[in-house]
This record gives sequence, structure tokens and C-alpha cells, in this order.
Amino acid sequence: MTWALFDLDDTVLDHDSFERFTIHLLRRNPVRMAGAVVLLPVIGVLLVRRTWRIHAGSLLLWLGTVGIGDVALAEFVQRYLDGLGIAGRIRPGGADALEKHFLAGDHVAVVTACAEHLAVPLCHAIDPRIHVVGSTLRRRAGGLVADRHCHGARKVDMLVESGVDGEIVACYGDSASDAPMLDLAQTAVLVNLSEKDARQIREHLTRPDRVMLVDWPPPRESVPAKSRGKD
Repeated sequence: MTWALFDLDDTVLDHDSFERFTIHLLRRNPVRMAGAVVLLPVIGVLLVRRTWRIHAGSLLLWLGTVGIGDVALAEFVQRYLDGLGIAGRIRPGGADALEKHFLAGDHVAVVTACAEHLAVPLCHAIDPRIHVVGSTLRRRAGGLVADRHCHGARKVDMLVESGVDGEIVACYGDSASDAPMLDLAQTAVLVNLSEKDARQIREHLTRPDRVMLVDWPPPRESVPAKSRGKD
């Protein structure tokens, strides 16, 4: 069995999916949004250090989900995805790479820091054959907070735990944090990274010769009208 692994945010998609969804959760309700504004000083402190940022996200997520049950949240996620226009948010290069691997008979897994509550229906809307490995959430005081963050080296652990087993022919990522996962593949494909960033990633790979750099522009639909050229 052969596999191709993909990061999701800013790799296949043109944005941070869970950040956008969390903001949407807050904006739909003035009380929740007001709570986020009140907590901005705390959130600002949590954003200072990289290791604390997950707590800032948890706080905002809790504000957006407190009092919402699992069934209602799933329905809300589906309505959000229906209005997102997923096809218009996929990078054409990402869509081509997914199709190439499916045509080659490879299994495809998206391994993402995005929470499974959103990542699973989102990826299945792209293609139901995609195997999804994402961050997990847990209930706390009536709302959802982060549980296991699928990021960095933990992506590899959670990938194995999900049952992915076999030869990994390619892995696509856009960040140095993806290096542990990229190191699993025969070909490590770096998406939209500078030569400087690529050199830093190569330093973390056991076989840096496997690295390929690609440039995947955003989908045309996501480019603001004022920045588009005339046809």
C-alpha cells in the first residue's frame, strides 16, 4: 500500500481553516464576540510564546462553542462549509497533486493541525477518499478546548495511530514544523517556501536530497477583485 501525505492549511487550502472557522463562530453572536474582545489582553499574552498559542486558540474556541451540543455543532459546521465555497479555496496545484496520486493508485491522507470536527467534513467535501488525521478536542465547562494538537512530531505519532501503514511516496508541507512528517516520504515537497526556509528544513531531514520546491498560487476565486488583472 502506498500513501501520499498532505498538510491542509496554506498547502491544499489557501487559508488557515480552523482560525477562519473560530472567527466565524464568534462573529455570529454579539455576546461571544464581546467576550473575545474583553479577553484580548489575555489572548495577547498567550500569543507571545509559540508554546502558549494553542491555549489562546482554546480560549477563543471555548467562547465560540460553550453551550453548543455536538449535534448542533455538526450542523453548524456543515452550514459553514456549504457557505465557504470549498472548491474556490483549493490551490490548483494542490488539486492537481491530489488527483495525480489518486490516479496512481496511492492512498491519500491529510494530516493537519485543524481539529477533526472541521477537518473531516471539509476534506471529505474535497474528496471522500481522503483519510483525515487532525487535532482532537474535548469538552470543558460546556465548551470545546484543545486536546491533542496534531502538529510537528505529533503528526507522525497520530498518523501511525490512525492506521496509516505502508510506503509513503510523497509528503507535501508548507512549514518547518512539517519536517518530521516530510522525513517519512520518498519525496518531500515544500509548498510556497523560500530557499532560505527550504534550507532550514533540509537540515532536519535525514535525506535532504529528496526535497522538491513547488509554487502553488492561490485559487483565482480567492484573489481580491482589485488585485486581479484584466482578462
